[in-house]
Amino acid sequence: MSGRIQFTEDQVLDAAMRVFWKHGYAGASMSALEKATGLNKSSIYNTFKSKEALYERSLAWFRTEYTRKATALLDQSNFKTALKQFTTMLLGKGGPDSSPLGCPATMAALEMGGTDGAPAVEVQTGLDEMLEAIQGRVKQAIDEGEIDNQANAYGLATTILAVTRGVVVISKGTGTFDHGEAAYETLINLIPFTKR
Repeated sequence: MSGRIQFTEDQVLDAAMRVFWKHGYAGASMSALEKATGLNKSSIYNTFKSKEALYERSLAWFRTEYTRKATALLDQSNFKTALKQFTTMLLGKGGPDSSPLGCPATMAALEMGGTDGAPAVEVQTGLDEMLEAIQGRVKQAIDEGEIDNQANAYGLATTILAVTRGVVVISKGTGTFDHGEAAYETLINLIPFTKR
């Protein structure tokens, strides 16, 4: 037996993602990443090449494992129910166990958005995918008569995305989901559903 610690890449990415989630890219120290992943600094660099590459891969892992599960909730037949379940999960009531407040992708957008590099591209890709999923589901709800047919699918989708991202920021800043719950309830009440 070699005595080397065995790990799976998913375990390492999940552990690193939680460190970045809690501290952001700049605030995540190598010692915190070593402790969380169980890898030493040289193993992290040998496997991922850089802290930035580990960050980008962690964001991609989050998008694959969590964000897609959240947007899959939108596929239910009743859009109002789907939206309530979607926002409940985004509040952290359906995410990874013992998740920090906020969202690593949104926190990354605040920290890395508009910059060059793989993490910024990953942030943009995640936001684009979420907006596309929401817009597609809103358009379906309009086509099926759940939402007034004069509603603008793109406008509603961007509003939903903006509110969900804003809730992340206010929750992180205040340390509570109370404001987010109120914002989501109001958002759902403002959507022009044809049946209340």
